[in-house]
Amino acid sequence: MRLLASTDFALRVLMLLVRAEPGRPVSVEALARELGGLSRHHLHKIVQELTALGVTRTVRGASGGVVLAADPATVRLGALVRRLEGGQALVECFQPGGCACTLLGECGLRGMLREANDDFYASLDRYTLAECVVPAAP
Repeated sequence: MRLLASTDFALRVLMLLVRAEPGRPVSVEALARELGGLSRHHLHKIVQELTALGVTRTVRGASGGVVLAADPATVRLGALVRRLEGGQALVECFQPGGCACTLLGECGLRGMLREANDDFYASLDRYTLAECVVPAAP
């Protein structure tokens, strides 16, 4: 299983926001620096998607930025990743429009991959965003 790069960065953004002071906006520029210089344009798209999903909200103004809009303890990772991945097919034969595979009628692998995919998300469903961030050592 491989996540889209945008999903990976979205999860990292959320982890940074969990770590931030509650309610205090974090600028996109600061997030980009923390993420190793990710382009601001790409990061804006990710933040827009997270905001559309109701996980973050943006604050305008000189001290504006991004804040969590949901309690991290209520955000289930499986549900979040499913939404961020937007139904990406694990393999060609899982695509809604079908595929050109000549083995489709006699393929046992498809069921195994579907089960593995379902298990992947079920595993993530056991965890919340809050659990992604290890508390700082005292």
